Amino acid sequence: MLYKLMIVDDEIWVIRGLLKTIPWKELGFEVVYHTTDSDSAKENIALLRPDAVISDIRMASLTGLDLLEYTSKLEEPPAFILISAYEEFEYAHKALKLGAFDYLIKPVKKSDMIHVLEKLRAVLDEKKDSLTEKLEKQILEQHGEVSAGELFQSGNIEPAGNRFVIMGCAKKYFDIHITMNVFKLCVAGPTVFLEDNQFLYCILNIPDGKELKLSSGFISAVAENMVFIGMSVPFSGDDMVYTYIQQARCAALQFLLEVPDEINMYQEERRLSKKDEIFHILQEAFSLGKGEIILHLVQGLPDFIRKNHYTILDLIGVGNYICINLTGQDEDIFQKMGMESILIFMERYKSAEDYVLDLENVIKTSFPEMRGECVSAEDIRKYVDKHYMEKILVGDIAKYFHMDLNYISRLFKKKTGKNLKDYLTEKRLEKAQYLLANTEMKVYEISEASGYMDYFYFTRVFRKITGTTPSEWREKRKASEK
Repeated sequence: MLYKLMIVDDEIWVIRGLLKTIPWKELGFEVVYHTTDSDSAKENIALLRPDAVISDIRMASLTGLDLLEYTSKLEEPPAFILISAYEEFEYAHKALKLGAFDYLIKPVKKSDMIHVLEKLRAVLDEKKDSLTEKLEKQILEQHGEVSAGELFQSGNIEPAGNRFVIMGCAKKYFDIHITMNVFKLCVAGPTVFLEDNQFLYCILNIPDGKELKLSSGFISAVAENMVFIGMSVPFSGDDMVYTYIQQARCAALQFLLEVPDEINMYQEERRLSKKDEIFHILQEAFSLGKGEIILHLVQGLPDFIRKNHYTILDLIGVGNYICINLTGQDEDIFQKMGMESILIFMERYKSAEDYVLDLENVIKTSFPEMRGECVSAEDIRKYVDKHYMEKILVGDIAKYFHMDLNYISRLFKKKTGKNLKDYLTEKRLEKAQYLLANTEMKVYEISEASGYMDYFYFTRVFRKITGTTPSEWREKRKASEK
């Protein structure tokens, strides 16, 4: 989009010369208004809100300095390029003091004006990017009240209508480069892209009198790359963007529960109500202290959510309700209720099942009659199989299950015949041997990938179990395959 520019000079031949000789569009500008009347210029600056003004200094009514001083008090003042005759050069100092962008002497050379406009374009581009980034931060980090209209205006983008939609994609679950390439294909009109740590967003403008139409290339790319997109409901340019960003997030994560359409529209009517029977059952179970009822309900929660086509927020909402009732506090393990729980959920879990498993453990450890008894050796084994590549010790495993260190070790050995510490080591060495045999990774990289942050300790453990160092083991393996 071109930057808007006004020309003000009481000599019409100066205006005509500028209009004819300067390649405005090539330089990124559009002359939206020109006049020989400085009073008229003042009125239209407020009305048209140009990005820049080229003005003579000495004119019959208001001077260029008067206009500059007037616009300096506006919320978004335009940049001023002042022009004047040699004998009025004394005005230059005052002009620059008032904040003029530049000052040119009549007769203005074409090359000089082009040079100044090129500099101005660079400054305006930087200012536009800075303002857009500021608004992006205000929306995504501070949840500020920024409208779609403001956001498009900050990027100097002219909407073709007053309706918008937001599409979102969760970066964590898909290849980021593929996702960004797919998003670029959705542009079929005025568009703004936003990004935070977890999502990519595309704010699309819907032209007046038309329905939203996504490009065929975008729809094909979404399907071919199995990238799931969430879409908000349409909203107006005066509505606050953040509300609809939340909707796009929610719709984008529906694939964690079921296989939705590749482009999934947010639907408020598909949300779980606080009046739903599931909350009445939970309320009664809590009043009676029936932990087994709560546990049974949670174990069937994913199927319940899928069957009714509810959202990830509804799954989290039930979890919030349970955790608040268990702790008796206003804050749950997710710290917040509602839409913001999505971001915290994504930081901790890869799937709905992982979340439900954590809920089960919270419930088991909250009821005395269930503590320990409901944690099986199989639960412990699954936890180790999932987390052995992380920096965990047996004490961390015991802490996770809210169990005594000695008790969890005895329970695991009784059911499996293996010492828990030995099982953890076994899993790590299996991983290390696989990487040594099938990759060209360096030994210290394999150490970290197997859950050992200390390379020397890893080498000692490996040698103790196998009788060789990791490097020797790799060489012997290669020799045996020849």
